[in-house]
Amino acid sequence: MEQKTNMFRERIISRIAWAILLLWSKTIKFQFVNGKVPEPACTEEDNAIYAFWHGTMVLMCQAAQGSGILIPVSESRDGEIMARLLKNFGFAIVRGSSNRKGHKALRALISSMRKGKKVAIAVDGPRGPRHKVKIGTMFLAGVSKAPIIPVEMAAKRSWVLQRTWDKLIFPVPFTTVVVVFGEPVCVNSTSDADLAAGLEKLESELHRLTRVARDYTASQNELLSMRSSS
Repeated sequence: MEQKTNMFRERIISRIAWAILLLWSKTIKFQFVNGKVPEPACTEEDNAIYAFWHGTMVLMCQAAQGSGILIPVSESRDGEIMARLLKNFGFAIVRGSSNRKGHKALRALISSMRKGKKVAIAVDGPRGPRHKVKIGTMFLAGVSKAPIIPVEMAAKRSWVLQRTWDKLIFPVPFTTVVVVFGEPVCVNSTSDADLAAGLEKLESELHRLTRVARDYTASQNELLSMRSSS
C-alpha cells in the first residue's frame, strides 16, 4: 500500500513539475551561439554522446524537449521523479548508472547507440563532485566508438539553487538561454590511457565552454543595459 502511495505521489509531482516547466519553457528564447554541432572526425555514424553539467539539467530539458534523446537516470527515489519528468518532455530513459559498474544500464545504452540512438549524460552526476567528469562516459564512448559532443548552456537571467551540490540553474521567464557546442572528443578504446586522455580533454573543453557561455551572456546583458540607458 505504501509503495503504491509513493508511486502515485511521484507521478503527481512529476506531472506538476512537467506542466510548470513546459509553460515556463514557452517563454524562453534559445540562442545557439556557434550555430550547429561540430562534425566529429572519429566516426561516420550518426550516434553521439552529448555531455553536459548536471547543473544545467533544467536548461537541457527545455532546450531539447521532444528530441527522443536517451538519458540514463539513477534508480533512486529522486531518480524516479526525474525519469517521469524526462519522459513527459519527450526523452527516452534508461534506469541505472552510466559508470562501469552499472552493467545493465551500460548494456542498454550501448545497444541503443548501435541502432543510431543519441545519448545525453550529465557527466558530473548523479551526486558530484560538481564539474568533475566521471569515467563512465569515457567507457561508454570507448565501447560504442561514438563521439562525445560537449555542450554548455547559460541563461542571461537565472536563479541558482546555491544549496544543491550542482548549483542547479533555473532560467528566469522570458529570458534567453545560450547553447554552445564544443569540439568533439573521441575515445579510441577502453584502455586506461585512452580513458584518462579522453576524460582530461572533455573536462577541459566543458570548462572552456562554461567560460564562453558565461562571457557571452555577460556581454549581452551589458549591451542590453547600454541600450536601455541611452
